[in-house]
Amino acid sequence: MNKLKLICVSVAIFLLPLFLSPSVGFCSETYQITEQQLTTLQNNLTQLQSNNEKLKTLLNQSNQDLTTASEQSTILTSQTEMLKQQLAESQNQIQTLQTQLATLKVQTTAAQQSLQIANQELQNANQSFKKYEQEQEKLQSKLKTQKNIWEAIAALSFGYAVAK
Repeated sequence: MNKLKLICVSVAIFLLPLFLSPSVGFCSETYQITEQQLTTLQNNLTQLQSNNEKLKTLLNQSNQDLTTASEQSTILTSQTEMLKQQLAESQNQIQTLQTQLATLKVQTTAAQQSLQIANQELQNANQSFKKYEQEQEKLQSKLKTQKNIWEAIAALSFGYAVAK
């Protein structure tokens, strides 16, 4: 932009004497330039026009680059917003899953305690059953012994009664 201003000022400075010179019909002093000066001015003007065209091309290219950058910025902003939204959703899902995990841990602990209680009760029942079984075996043994004693007494009484 500064180069463009510099070029415009330079052109104005070179062309200013042409506009300030009096018209041909006036009775005033005329400024005459040599052919070499005219050639130099024409060369300068040509160079300035060339520089101006180059600057216009650079300006157009810069505008295109700026437009492209602006479009990309818009796209990136949109993508950033979408990613922020996805992040928020993911964080919500993580929070929900953590809550579910905590609930499941509590339920697992309760289930383990219930299982331990059930196993303890099963062991107690098993011990009671074995104890009952042992008592029944003792009772059966005692009843068998009593039966045998009564049979022996009955046999002796029968033998005594037959012998008498």
